[in-house]
Amino acid sequence: MPELDVRNITKTFGHTVAVDDVSLRVTSGEVLCVIGPSGSGKSTLLRCIALLESADAGGVYLDDELLGHRAVGGSLRKMKGRALSRQRAEVGVVFQHFNLFQHLTALENVAAGPIHVRRERKADAQQRARDLLAQVGLANVGNQYPYQLSGGQQQRVAIARCLAMRPKLMLFDEPTSALDPELVGEVLEVMKNLAETGMTMVVVTHEMGFAREVGTALIFMDNGAIQEEGNPREVLANPRQARTREFLSKVL
Repeated sequence: MPELDVRNITKTFGHTVAVDDVSLRVTSGEVLCVIGPSGSGKSTLLRCIALLESADAGGVYLDDELLGHRAVGGSLRKMKGRALSRQRAEVGVVFQHFNLFQHLTALENVAAGPIHVRRERKADAQQRARDLLAQVGLANVGNQYPYQLSGGQQQRVAIARCLAMRPKLMLFDEPTSALDPELVGEVLEVMKNLAETGMTMVVVTHEMGFAREVGTALIFMDNGAIQEEGNPREVLANPRQARTREFLSKVL
């Protein structure tokens, strides 16, 4: 079975269909890149996968386990409490904005989840936080607060914070869009290295170079639906759909 299996997800806001019957599969170690114009449903799809939004229809399965619901007496009920927290911990999410705790140091930000959610010993969580900060090239910033770090450094701390929870899947929602251009490369390099370790990833991005070089699959979304999908290099070089060609002509 694929590691991530999204089946017929639909999400509406009032009369607006944000995600329209979307299905996709991401096998273990794949990097799926999601591209498309603003308002095409990319971020909403990611939030449904991460259980940050409740889909109106369809389901999300991780390692063949339905996320966000459990079977009770032949019907499905939404999960709450610890059961929901356990499933959410399996999926790491890196947003456009870093969402770090401003009153905590970089080290404390990374260690907080394992300590408070996974109930790990503080000493163990902090040692792993040090190791992860080193992994993302920030071995020397553990005692610094977010306001003392550049945007690129803060985003790398955010990635380390997700990794500290030992997720099965990492989701990235345009992780470089809020960064100065000169800082984009350092974050993309960390993501590339993460992909090389075999982490399963879904990346909403406008960085077509990353999609071409690192992505193993690509989908183009518009109007809440997948309009085209395939090998990133093939889609970017020779898109089949007119809407895909129109979009790429403006971003490449």
